[in-house]
Amino acid sequence: MDGTDRANLDHPMRDASGESHPSSSSIRTRRGSAVQEAEPGGSEIPYRHVPEHPWSRLLLAASLAVVIGVIGWEMLARSMHHTPGSYDDTGESWAIERRKLDDPDRDVRVVLAGSSRMLWAADLDILEEGLGTRPIQLALPGTSPRIIVEHLVNTTDFDGLILVGYTPFLFNAEGPGGMGQASLDAYTENSPSKRLGYLIHRRLSDHLAFIDGAAFALFKLVERYASPRLASRADARDLNALEWKLGNLSTDRQMDMWEPMETPGTFNWQQMINFWRGQDGETGPPPPVERQMEMAESAVEFFGPLVAEMRSRGGDMVFIRMPSSGEYRELELEGDVDTHLWTPHVEGVDALSINGWDYPELSTDLEIPEWSHLSRRSQDDWSRAVVPILQDRYRQFRGQSLHEMLGIPEPEPNAVTEPSA
Repeated sequence: MDGTDRANLDHPMRDASGESHPSSSSIRTRRGSAVQEAEPGGSEIPYRHVPEHPWSRLLLAASLAVVIGVIGWEMLARSMHHTPGSYDDTGESWAIERRKLDDPDRDVRVVLAGSSRMLWAADLDILEEGLGTRPIQLALPGTSPRIIVEHLVNTTDFDGLILVGYTPFLFNAEGPGGMGQASLDAYTENSPSKRLGYLIHRRLSDHLAFIDGAAFALFKLVERYASPRLASRADARDLNALEWKLGNLSTDRQMDMWEPMETPGTFNWQQMINFWRGQDGETGPPPPVERQMEMAESAVEFFGPLVAEMRSRGGDMVFIRMPSSGEYRELELEGDVDTHLWTPHVEGVDALSINGWDYPELSTDLEIPEWSHLSRRSQDDWSRAVVPILQDRYRQFRGQSLHEMLGIPEPEPNAVTEPSA
């Protein structure tokens, strides 16, 4: 070992070239404007001292700010008629109900299908009292019942009753519709993360009104209410190009009309009307007669085999014409849908088809504030009235009682409560 090597051993921070480096006691590093220095004799890894601050008080102040913000946001939501217990109607909410049919021990005997008019018309508690069994609500807004009914018949062994809501034009539409494919995807994919996320959202929604993603998201509020001139703007229909809150969804997909929507002439009601009219401000015109006849023929060819399959396994399907008002009713009359759509369906499909317009208690006696969906009170009235009509018409059409087909005992005569005043 020569002198150079010995010198390097005596000076560990000097490399083979003889150049020396600073020891750990003088290691300094600069991060921004702060200089950190390693402690003498300690680690060679630089570190910085945490500055002295009143951390407990800062944490308390931040927590108070969050609490005050949440309380204020919740108060605002409730002042705008948002309430706890209102869930988002997503594909996952539909899938939860659909999975009830997969339970081998299920006691489900009635399934509701159709579009939004069936969703808003059915009070599940009242129907359960009248039918003696609780229906599953599988109707979807903006969606023809085709995709759901076909799915139910072809993928389950369900042998009960499928009660299908008939909304002219939309009933006859082909394709997945507004929510059809997304709902089926949510059912088939069965993602644990999506299911968990939805269940957490529901648990929070049970206690907090501002967790109303369908209507109370910040950017939607800004879009809808931020401008003080919004309510008086002549061209306000541009505001509602996509959607507006129409109902509150609760357990079992029980849908009730949102309170502000029940009063014609109010700001929220007007925005829903704008949505129905669309960007051009009109609800019409109806499809030409030739097109309606094609739609009717297509529906008969589609639903006929599905009804036959349900009958072969001991079940059945019933179609019921849903009511409307205002410009939507005028559109139906203008298009003469009774002649071109409804009558061909009744004559072409071997199933009981009930025209709600034949019964004032299922149509003209009801409140339909925004032309398409029943108010909360009329939802109760429709649900009470439809059961005895369904029972009587089914016995006349099939020659057996509805409950005999369902394989359940008939409820007591007083099970259905009196209509609301």
